[in-house]
Amino acid sequence: MTPSDAAQLRVTRSELSWSPTIVEGSATRSGPEPVAIDIEIDGRRLWSSYLPPIESGRHRLEWPSAVRPHLGGTGELTIRSATDRVRLVEGPYRLGRASSGRTIADLVAAGTVVDKWGTLVAGSSRALHELLLDATELVISQLDGLGYNVSITGGTLLGAVRSGAILERDDDVDLLVYLGEASPTEVSLASYRLEREMAAAGHHVVRHSDAHLQLEIGGATNEQPPHVDLFLGFFHGGAYNQPIHVRAPLAVDQLQPLADLEIGGRMLPAVADPEAWLAACYGPTWATPDPAFRFETPPPTRRRFENWFGVLDFTRLFWEQRYAGSGGRSARAGREAGRMIAASAPGDRILDLGCGSGAAAAKLARAGRSVLAVDFARTALRAASARSAGAFEVRRVNLADSHAVLELIEQEAGAERPVHVLLGDVLAYLPRDARANTFRLLRAVLGRDGVAVVSFPDTLSPRYEHERPDTWHLPLDWFVEEIRPFGLEFEVERKALRRTSAGLRRSVHLIIRNGAPSARQEEPAMSDPTNENESVESNADAGAGRVAELEAEVAALRGEIDELRRDSRRIAELYDLVVDRLGRSGRSE
Repeated sequence: MTPSDAAQLRVTRSELSWSPTIVEGSATRSGPEPVAIDIEIDGRRLWSSYLPPIESGRHRLEWPSAVRPHLGGTGELTIRSATDRVRLVEGPYRLGRASSGRTIADLVAAGTVVDKWGTLVAGSSRALHELLLDATELVISQLDGLGYNVSITGGTLLGAVRSGAILERDDDVDLLVYLGEASPTEVSLASYRLEREMAAAGHHVVRHSDAHLQLEIGGATNEQPPHVDLFLGFFHGGAYNQPIHVRAPLAVDQLQPLADLEIGGRMLPAVADPEAWLAACYGPTWATPDPAFRFETPPPTRRRFENWFGVLDFTRLFWEQRYAGSGGRSARAGREAGRMIAASAPGDRILDLGCGSGAAAAKLARAGRSVLAVDFARTALRAASARSAGAFEVRRVNLADSHAVLELIEQEAGAERPVHVLLGDVLAYLPRDARANTFRLLRAVLGRDGVAVVSFPDTLSPRYEHERPDTWHLPLDWFVEEIRPFGLEFEVERKALRRTSAGLRRSVHLIIRNGAPSARQEEPAMSDPTNENESVESNADAGAGRVAELEAEVAALRGEIDELRRDSRRIAELYDLVVDRLGRSGRSE
């Protein structure tokens, strides 16, 4: 490589950029299809993307969020066409010190890659694929024994049809559990039963939604471990539904009866018409390999599935990678613990929600409090357990999972001693439904004397990214509007600027108690709908005004439909909880 070649590539902590001139071959092809590219560090693939358009004479590609804590060190970076391996550009990089302590060179040396969801996983290998196939045969056998109708699906089905093997870069296996005709409530109930049965069979089960469970293989690691995904498929409303992506007019005879397909030298069950299912999932070009493919679920389908079945786990991997790297928010957690110590007494029960590495829980335990430290990130739970040494309890609870929150309420509500809740720098990083679950928990456990010590950033991050929950914020007026229905009152103690991983932001510190809403509270600044209507009429003709009215009516109806879907899921959660408790009671007798 000549010096002029190296000068074409620039590597910074925010992006890669390079001129359209390439070192060899010609991969800047014209045509409607995007060019998939591989980004290699020291000759090993780190992640795949698409060739970005030329802006101001250069291609510019942002680093994935999962990689940014590891941007450091020195080495050689190469960008290739993923399909024909043409080298587009290469050059040295020098990025200083990685905030996580592990550089991108360390990642690729350990065999780590960025998967299609933007998370760090173990890279594919023949040994990994054999491990996955062994696990798949075991899980299929177990599900068959329990009476389920199960077959390969997703990328596993795609690999079987294309080449009779797991796709070269796949690091998991996808299975379909077919339920036939079913309502969303029946699907939710089936998922809870399936979760209990798989846990009883010895699997570590992670719930992504009421229609998507994940069985982890080989124990937890710092990155996402290899796993088998279980997707529940069903007919409802005249369509075949298989979250997270498929809602299509497939016929029953395209799914059943099952037929065997060879994959990796093993015969596994598959749907009756694999090509029809693959077209419904991946589109008409499903047969053409695309190493950088990512799903683009139609918004109506995504909203329907999210409201029917929830979105319970999509930020977990971000927090697991965060705690696997720097160990979390220890200094700030200590300050939050000090606030809780001042608001409680020795012997009181403290629920530390979003405990992270356990720094606050340890300080509270040393101050004589009975502490339950709660998180849903495995690396955080391992760090908190190591820090605890038996001084406080550590438990996995996902606040986005209403079922898990109801169980926590059942265990903690009605205690004779005061129960308090620490929510230090947590609420802003939860989806809205998870915040609603948290407010239900506060209402149930705080009782008459309990308090919740809370803080959250309420100003927009200067570096907002939807895939990075640490860049999210919770405006105070949103908080007021969301908490009002739960009969909780709050008092703002102070507002202060502080430096965060997402830049300088204002943080709100407050106390929440049970009780009627207080007249002292700050109210959200509400716009005057009359003035808005007048503005519309003054700036648009009557036809545009009518369009705006119809759009508002559609939005209102959509909201009502979404609420009905959420109610369906809540009914399933409550019903399953009751049935499960009655079953436990019968077993204990």
